[in-house]
Amino acid sequence: MSDELIELPEGWASTTIREAIEIIDYRGRTPPFSEDGIPHLRSSNIKNGQVVWEGLRFVSEETYEVFMTRGLPHVGDVLFTTEAPLGEVALAPEQQFSLAQRMMILRPNPNLLESSFLLYQIKNEEFQSKLKTTGTGSTVTGVSSRNFQPLELLIAPLNEQKRIVATIEALRERSQKARSALLAIPELCNKFRQSVLAAAFRGDLTAAWREQNPDVEPASVLLERISTELGQNFNDVQSEIDRADSLIPTSWAWARLKVIVKKIQPGNNFLCPEVPVTDNTVGLVKISAVTWGKFNPKETKTIADPSKVDPNLFIQPGDLLVTRANTLELVGASVVVDEIHYKIMLSDKVWRVDVLEVDKNYINFYLRSKDGRKEIESRATGNQLSMRNISQNAFKEIVIAIPPLEEQKEIVQQIASCFNSVDHIKQQYLETKDYLDHLDRSILAKAFRGELVEQDPNDEPASVLLDRIRADREQQMQGKIKKPGKKKRTGD
Repeated sequence: MSDELIELPEGWASTTIREAIEIIDYRGRTPPFSEDGIPHLRSSNIKNGQVVWEGLRFVSEETYEVFMTRGLPHVGDVLFTTEAPLGEVALAPEQQFSLAQRMMILRPNPNLLESSFLLYQIKNEEFQSKLKTTGTGSTVTGVSSRNFQPLELLIAPLNEQKRIVATIEALRERSQKARSALLAIPELCNKFRQSVLAAAFRGDLTAAWREQNPDVEPASVLLERISTELGQNFNDVQSEIDRADSLIPTSWAWARLKVIVKKIQPGNNFLCPEVPVTDNTVGLVKISAVTWGKFNPKETKTIADPSKVDPNLFIQPGDLLVTRANTLELVGASVVVDEIHYKIMLSDKVWRVDVLEVDKNYINFYLRSKDGRKEIESRATGNQLSMRNISQNAFKEIVIAIPPLEEQKEIVQQIASCFNSVDHIKQQYLETKDYLDHLDRSILAKAFRGELVEQDPNDEPASVLLDRIRADREQQMQGKIKKPGKKKRTGD
């Protein structure tokens, strides 16, 4: 029991795991598995107070009979994980199953302890804290039956235990309904973003703007000027594009990225320590630094060899960065660097893309859109299940609808405004999710401080329950002691 003197709620008592619970310990045993048969539960199958029937292994009927000799689980038992992870619990299901080496069965005395009351007490942060200090292991924290048994356990009157469990479950049901509703928000946010991008690159997002600004320079004039500067014939390049299936405003024009890309600058690749860049070091960017969103300067390696440092490859604010190698979902991912406070070099898998007279953020948003992703994925090479690559030449062949420069800026502004609203909603979602998690923890904390339900003076105190159980146990022990028999007298 705890060394600290804690005032218990009226009618409650303190005891130990050893006194209130029978433990069936299956640690250290791993059965041979079968293709099918009886489900075998491992510690990974116990999560958030539930049995998760995923990633199962199976044992045969014969193995089950041989393996489960320490004791079969009963309905009402609490399944407890002793490591990887430590301290997860769930009520034993009705169906037949075997247990793994990192599991124990906790069988509470029904005259003293409700199974769900035990389960929620183990889930409570105070008990989890004590459990972790009891655990041992240098890499994976685990607890043995011997170390687990002396842990303190709080016992409320039986009727109060039932009221506490009923109240916890009613409150958790309400929070779970709210949590289930929240789960739809991230996907709705993603769909909204894609809807905004689709409207933007059809010209729908700026339809009203075009009516108010009819005299802007058409994109065709802009692209001809860029082509001339790059030494290209825009009409020849334009004739290669057939996008009659996609209508765009008359002031827009179809083009390939090679019409507007001035330069693609890759970096170098060499061995570096896997240590993030600091104020006093130079980093080499990793592909994980460039996803859909902000540039992450901490996703870097540190350059140990000063001779490898090339200031011409330092990433600068305003750079349009594109990953040329990644998974299918992220190959061609792009970001415009808004600010950077470290010296970080480009790598061979992260390009800097320079364009002429086109807004970099417009290109960045297009590569993120559904049409942009199709263009990238159709030109990427490599195995579908591994790293995909896109070459510079293939990247330059991407087809994009180009609006007038002024409209590009308006599109970028409207997309950013919509995305900011979505980000605000997502932040509220995260805060609400955290609040619900905190609420669930608070409910358990109040429950085991005796503050969740009212005490009933008519309830039999837990101390009386404990005394009766101790007396019954002592009587049973005395009954097992064999009385010495009388010696037979032998005749003369």
